[in-house]
Amino acid sequence: MPRARLHAFEGEQLTVQQIHQRVPVLSQRTIRDHLAAGRRTSTAMLCFDPIAAAARGGRITQRILRARSITGSEC
Repeated sequence: MPRARLHAFEGEQLTVQQIHQRVPVLSQRTIRDHLAAGRRTSTAMLCFDPIAAAARGGRITQRILRARSITGSEC
């Protein structure tokens, strides 16, 4: 039987199942995704807004593309 992996969460070493008990509104798959993205507190997980993150990413991409078109480099 595989050993449960521990993750740093709010200053403790917990398994995904233990984190799920503390943040039951999130599925275990979602908790794994948050941990992989570096969100290590319940507040960070619950306050994450994927739409806002996508918008930030889009603005950054637009700035990069504009900078390339100003310098005249081709993709």
